[in-house]
Amino acid sequence: MLHLLLCTRLAIMASEKLLILQPHNWALRRDHGMMLYFMREYGEAVQELSICMAFAPEEEAEILEPFVEKLHLLRLESSWKSMGHKGRLTVP
Repeated sequence: MLHLLLCTRLAIMASEKLLILQPHNWALRRDHGMMLYFMREYGEAVQELSICMAFAPEEEAEILEPFVEKLHLLRLESSWKSMGHKGRLTVP
């Protein structure tokens, strides 16, 4: 498992360098965002995929949009849990 995490981290670093050279390459941004998602770095993944949607063809952006919306919710949930809250938010 550690080997897989290390390989993923190295792949993320490599894609970051590629994005410096090709910042408008929407496919690179999509792949980079997905790697961040798999590493559970939801905030960074949302940012990258949102930028990707701005550069992507309309069809691709439409496919990514629901995923990015769900990713926003995952980010909120993980930040909620990291603050020590358990369970669900209840409204009286």
